[in-house]
Amino acid sequence: MMAKMTLASLAWDAFKLAFGLISLASVWARAVMKNGALWARDSEEEKKELASAQQRFWSLDREPLPGFRHVFFKTKDGTSLHYIVNERAEASGAAPKNVAIFIHGFPDSFLLWRHILQSPELRNHVLIAVDLPGYGGSDGLPVYGPYEMLETLTEFIIGVRELFLHEDKEVVVVTHDWGAVIGARLAAEAGMLADHWIITSGIIPSLQASNIQNRIMLAKQMLHTWTRSPFNIGLLKNGLRALSPVAGQFRRSFYIFCFLLPLPFSKIFATFGNYWFLRVLHQLGKGPRNMSQKTLTALNAVETAESMAISTGPGIAQLGSSGGMQYGPSVRRRVNDRGMSEKIRIYREGLFFSKWEKSLEITAALFNISSDVTPRRASTSGTLLNMAPKGALKAPTTIMLGEHDLAFDLRLVLDNSRDYLVKGSQVVIIKGAGHWLPLEETGRRVLGETVQWALRGRSSDSKNEATPFTAMSDVRMIESL
Repeated sequence: MMAKMTLASLAWDAFKLAFGLISLASVWARAVMKNGALWARDSEEEKKELASAQQRFWSLDREPLPGFRHVFFKTKDGTSLHYIVNERAEASGAAPKNVAIFIHGFPDSFLLWRHILQSPELRNHVLIAVDLPGYGGSDGLPVYGPYEMLETLTEFIIGVRELFLHEDKEVVVVTHDWGAVIGARLAAEAGMLADHWIITSGIIPSLQASNIQNRIMLAKQMLHTWTRSPFNIGLLKNGLRALSPVAGQFRRSFYIFCFLLPLPFSKIFATFGNYWFLRVLHQLGKGPRNMSQKTLTALNAVETAESMAISTGPGIAQLGSSGGMQYGPSVRRRVNDRGMSEKIRIYREGLFFSKWEKSLEITAALFNISSDVTPRRASTSGTLLNMAPKGALKAPTTIMLGEHDLAFDLRLVLDNSRDYLVKGSQVVIIKGAGHWLPLEETGRRVLGETVQWALRGRSSDSKNEATPFTAMSDVRMIESL
């Protein structure tokens, strides 16, 4: 048995290396021949606009967005997380408010949420947007495994709950991309942290793994039967059709295999051609690609600079001390390659699947929160928790995906999703949208209305309040519990 496992592991490692190298060579050749990436350089106008955008968003002596301020949260191990908030914890006499916490993904920062954070309909709530460790203005971590990342984000959420949350008020956590993967793991393993989770452009890791495994097993059965009846072409076609989503997901995930390559190949992919891949992601952030076009819509100098400032974080000019606040030394070290060497580690160090062994402090804190919220959650359970599959979410969750999300094969994300949700949860597809829902016009409108709905502070007697999605013509409901 051990020999089989070792052989399978070696085969998988060999496949990852080969597929990654082939993908890197293919992307490099295409970028060089079609885009002249090797000769790409920032123009003087782009340099000027980037410096201006970094000054506007990352200077600690000014508001990053109107009505917001820069704050740092220090974890027990000394990691400094940068976030922005529109409220002061020490404000006296302020009316209690519900709290929304926003967690971005790769390759972004708190600024991914800037349009939604400035929505007039949300100004009466406490809005908090944090930079993931190793991103934006937050310190990096020695390791980006599940213990380090999930402990850090859990400690942060617990900390801001203590600072800003009043009794009988609720917390909503809104996530995107890698932030959504983190959100799905927290909703499954520490669901009491929030009263409602919103997971956008992301997956439930265990659900996708289960769907992939089921399709591979189904295909193997069909193909095995076909070998006994080789003239039954229908069996062959059905077997290949069952594998189609898996093969499609591998094609969509080519960049992940590039990030998993040994150094220096992974860094080459992340930085070559004056950050060619990062620029492609910025272009996709304007909306889903029109498949009738052979090239993406080019960004102008101002759009390019603003997008780059969102991804790269502070520049050298913003690293000094201001009002007793200062970005950490790891933020300075990331300036040289715009943080890409650090950002890609989130793909490389086991966060997706590896087990999270909670610390005693976090376990005790979660127990205390659970004791407070259990009475309010009494009516929200859908499936009995002891019957739920591994990795199932333990709190009401809204999962939102763009119809044209290039990162995922939606069949692997959505099949059997009902088994992983509790009462009060929904799965919705936004028609015509892509991956960057917080940036795209339709995506951010739907997401903004969803955050408003989740923040209404519904009592246990009104948990069955109608969702906002039935009135949205550009939303398709997949599941509603």
